Amino acid sequence: MVFLVLLGTALGFAESFLPRPIPFMKPGFANTAGVIAAVTLGTGGAFRVNLTRAVAVAIATGTIATPAFGISLAGAAAASLAMGPAGGLVPGALSATGLSVAGSAANMAAQLTLASVLFPGLPVASFVPMAAAWSLLSGVLVGIASTGLMRSGLLTGNGSGLVRKPSRG
Repeated sequence: MVFLVLLGTALGFAESFLPRPIPFMKPGFANTAGVIAAVTLGTGGAFRVNLTRAVAVAIATGTIATPAFGISLAGAAAASLAMGPAGGLVPGALSATGLSVAGSAANMAAQLTLASVLFPGLPVASFVPMAAAWSLLSGVLVGIASTGLMRSGLLTGNGSGLVRKPSRG
């Protein structure tokens, strides 16, 4: 689990330097760690990895005491709730990419919802079409990256199958 937190933190920190047309629009590669945690560790593991990663990135980028941190934390929690229970369906009834898209959509919905509460004048409804398209695209990209990493054997010590399933909790 430490490796996943470090992976997510490093990717999240690196993403903080990328330009964004709208604050919430970033590739989301830090969520690779959450997808892998949902598949290998279940809901509890996904929560621990995603929330720890969100806090670590906020500390590293200096956003810990800002609305951006709260919005990020809400998205991480929502993604964990969406992906954790379904993680046991991978590989089989659901692909890691499908799982990632579900997490990405939940993340974006939570972020937009909280942003509308924190900033009442923000025209959140106008962001929804672009946000939905972005969450689909980033969910697919993160899912592909997660699948590649799990298949590489780097996490399990072997390259067979999608991932060796440790105990879920």
